[in-house]
Amino acid sequence: MQLRRFYCRMARNETEQVRQLQRTLYRTAKQSKAVKFYSLYNKVWRSDVLREAWKQVKANRGAPGVDSETIEGIVSRGEEEGMLSRLQEQLRAKSYRFQPVRRVDIPKPKGGTRPLQWGNPQQQIGVL
Repeated sequence: MQLRRFYCRMARNETEQVRQLQRTLYRTAKQSKAVKFYSLYNKVWRSDVLREAWKQVKANRGAPGVDSETIEGIVSRGEEEGMLSRLQEQLRAKSYRFQPVRRVDIPKPKGGTRPLQWGNPQQQIGVL
């Protein structure tokens, strides 16, 4: 089934385009329980979706992954656009592979621990 646009305004910027995509997918799913989304992968590597994911990763100011790559390092070297275009091409070609993730055990309030793991900034974009 092809996605239809339901009462969505035209997008004004990249963030609005991503919101419009999210609303369209949400409304389509809610209108019919029988709808199956078979081709969402092509939405993941859209440049506007990747840019919005990168904005969210930067805003979160996460810790570096096992490769010690930091968000600040990527920004200070001016590699944001290059990283996003490489990621987009790898996702489009279906050749992207996750790297090992960093994992620590966090103590729980009532005793015991729970694992927390995160990847490098590029992996965090792909997860969003």
